[in-house]
Amino acid sequence: MRVSRGRYTVNEVEERTKVSGSTLRQWERRYGFPKPERSTSGYRLYCDEDVRLIEAMKRFIAEGVPASRAAELVRQLEPAPARPSTLSELQAGLVGALVQLDEAAAERLLGEAHALHPVETVLELVRKTMVEIGTLWHRGAVSTTTEHFASAYLHGRLRALLSVMGNPKRAPMVIIACAPSEQHELGALCLAVLLRRAGYRVLYVGANTPLKELREMADELAPVGVMISASSPEAFRQLQAGRRYLQGIAPVLAFGGGFFNRQPELAQSLGGTFLAEEGALAVERFNDLVLEKGVMRA
Repeated sequence: MRVSRGRYTVNEVEERTKVSGSTLRQWERRYGFPKPERSTSGYRLYCDEDVRLIEAMKRFIAEGVPASRAAELVRQLEPAPARPSTLSELQAGLVGALVQLDEAAAERLLGEAHALHPVETVLELVRKTMVEIGTLWHRGAVSTTTEHFASAYLHGRLRALLSVMGNPKRAPMVIIACAPSEQHELGALCLAVLLRRAGYRVLYVGANTPLKELREMADELAPVGVMISASSPEAFRQLQAGRRYLQGIAPVLAFGGGFFNRQPELAQSLGGTFLAEEGALAVERFNDLVLEKGVMRA
């Protein structure tokens, strides 16, 4: 996948089209056109298609067409994008949209994904997209701010999906939390969505959860399960240090996240179980543990 198509700076576009950079920025603000990408340093980069449409806009205005109407005509000249359908196509498009800070395009792609695929596949799409953007960030191919934008956007979509799933009050309860010092919530949010879809009442308490307060919540609410996500060795060390709060916290105590994906056997050292790296399998395994423990489903 080519992450960037941009090749011309503002100065180069000015030279080619004789349209000033201030005018280009004005068009971008007012009409959503053109749509330059951003370099890792934050500079606008324009592609050949941008240049072609800028020149068309210039011609329309020179012919006496009002700028707002000219922008509408230019948008009609934009080639209709092919509709992606496979997971890999959707992932390539979503990564590209987020790297280009194009939230509208990301919304369209996720809408397409929901129309074509079940929730489990959409969650896998979100996970793989964030992994790929993280890899690009580690390589220096995208900036930290771009990575943060993508992460915030995807987390927001997952929270929105979680809220529309409903949360039946009489269903058996599961508490999902991230370990102390753990800021990466993606996997935990995905699991929360899947468990709600499976019929559980899910309380998602988020990142960097103090174990003492988690235990107090569990003692008060008596959930059938507590699930904790950790992606780093430091988060695991925090869990070890607070192990006394985890003993007997719920009939099912489960661990997940990047750290336990790499070393699943360490879940037992905390008195719990590693479910599975893949979300749907984790839910299936959790259901089995609930039955094994004799916890009645509502």
